[in-house]
Amino acid sequence: MIIGQMRTTGLSLKYKILLLLTLVPVVTLGFYIWMAIKVFQNDKESYVRDASLSVVRTLSSQAGIQLNSTLSKVKPIMQEYLIRGEFAEVSRSILESDPNLFWVAVFQVGTSGVEQKGIVEKHQTQGTQDLKSFGSLTQLINQLKNEDRLVRFPFKNEKMLMVEKVAIGAESPLYFLIMAEAHSLVSAFTAASGAEAFLVGAEGFILLGPAKNKAHYLRQLYDVQLDSVDKNSGWSFAKNTFSINGEEMISSFSQVPFGQLSVASFVPRSAAFQAVKILSQRSVIFFVLLIAAATIVSLIASGSLTATLAELSRAAQKVAGGVFDIKVAVKSKDEVGVLAQSFNQMAGEISRLMRETAEQARMAGELKTAKTVQDTLFPPANTKIGDLEISGFYEPASEIGGDWWHYSQVGSKVFLWIGDATGHGAPAALITSAAKSAATILERLDVNPAQALSLLNKSIYDVSRGQIMMTFFLASYDLETHEFCYANASHEAPFLISYSELPPKKKDLYPMNEVVQPRLGQSRDTVYEMHRVNLNKGDRILFYTDGIPDIPNPKGDSWGEREFIKGILAANTGRPSAEQSVQQLVASFNSYRSQSALKDDVTFFMIVRDL
Repeated sequence: MIIGQMRTTGLSLKYKILLLLTLVPVVTLGFYIWMAIKVFQNDKESYVRDASLSVVRTLSSQAGIQLNSTLSKVKPIMQEYLIRGEFAEVSRSILESDPNLFWVAVFQVGTSGVEQKGIVEKHQTQGTQDLKSFGSLTQLINQLKNEDRLVRFPFKNEKMLMVEKVAIGAESPLYFLIMAEAHSLVSAFTAASGAEAFLVGAEGFILLGPAKNKAHYLRQLYDVQLDSVDKNSGWSFAKNTFSINGEEMISSFSQVPFGQLSVASFVPRSAAFQAVKILSQRSVIFFVLLIAAATIVSLIASGSLTATLAELSRAAQKVAGGVFDIKVAVKSKDEVGVLAQSFNQMAGEISRLMRETAEQARMAGELKTAKTVQDTLFPPANTKIGDLEISGFYEPASEIGGDWWHYSQVGSKVFLWIGDATGHGAPAALITSAAKSAATILERLDVNPAQALSLLNKSIYDVSRGQIMMTFFLASYDLETHEFCYANASHEAPFLISYSELPPKKKDLYPMNEVVQPRLGQSRDTVYEMHRVNLNKGDRILFYTDGIPDIPNPKGDSWGEREFIKGILAANTGRPSAEQSVQQLVASFNSYRSQSALKDDVTFFMIVRDL
């Protein structure tokens, strides 16, 4: 044991303590305040961006709904003209009954230019007068060469003009001009708010915007550089923060589901970060006051702490030398140096032990929570739906696994799901959670097993990016027609056991492997096929994952395919119920296993159609 002799030379211990008690809080608090402001600023910016994006999405949805609703109301008028070649009673009746429709006119480009073919008006000559005020209809219709529809607000009020192009075979297309009232849509864009929102057409042409706006194109107001304009993806910009006259603007954009329309929103960055500025000012004031208080307290405390530290230093040397058997090399020339060296290794060891203990406790807690959450992904083990009895079993190889099975009834059909993610543990469990989430949505859609697998494949691919894949078998059983349809994504083929009075034999196990295609998540564009069979009375099907044949015994030997087949035959002798068959198969492999740790998750379930 090496203990250095303590000699107090150089700077007094009292002043060292004073510096310690003032400089450390100053540096720490200053860094903390700086970090807090940065975090608050980042959170505020994220909030503003999310809120702005939510607004433009809402506005784009509102615009799409109103525009499509107006077009839907006018379609019977357009259809009547296309059938009869004129506007008749149906058109006038619709126009008179809808207070938001003013007139509908139809034009065609002939040899002499744009020709008016007909018009139906709510008020006499209203539409004719409006058309005269448009100027050149040719310029308006020419804009529809590469589009099917246009929207304009020609009178800068709540009257909206829609132009719809309708092809009529080899002849020149017809152009329907629709004048309608759009009060709610205009109000949504002209109302004053913290953000400026615009409804824009192709090349940034402004259709609607704040009441004070006088510009015709978005680029006249904002430094917006369009990368591309696309009907499917909408607007694409090189950046989302623009500088307007030296002031930065936070921008958001969303495509309107109608023509080549988009919604753009701009929020002044200075207004968005006003709260950050106030927080910074108050933080500086608080920082100055706290430094002053810390300095005063340090002056008072440093005198009394000197004597206490001398006693604590001697106690620390005894603890360091007698209890923990450590060697202390004193480098400093005062009591604090001796104390710091004495406690260095002890504190480090205690910290290490505490970190390890805390980490183990945290991991155990997280795994327990994850297991609890994953247990909710599975349905009740035993049930009966119509003439179909279902019973299943699941045991993960670790706290959480990558296998999943499920059943659900949608109308007259019972959907049966079973899948196995690559590996097991937390990564595989996350993929099964994603599969369950996607399945919950797919159950509400009118899709067959092949279509559902194609959609589920896209979801798994998007979640795992091809890193983790999943074998899957999805089937549906029609309670009325008793048709059994299925699709397979490289999963173990279930065994169909046809009803028989005699005990089943190996040749009676029919593997359902007519369609076998790539795993989920392997390729995003995989299209799955489906096969159909009829499920007769008394027929039963065993669904399983590849973990069952790999069940080990205490010697490490696997159960194997041969013993697995024997177990299936024994479990289904005497036409037992689905639950009895499952229990018998579990008893068979547990007898072989003798409580050995599993190599892989074990999952299977049995369905039986009533006699």
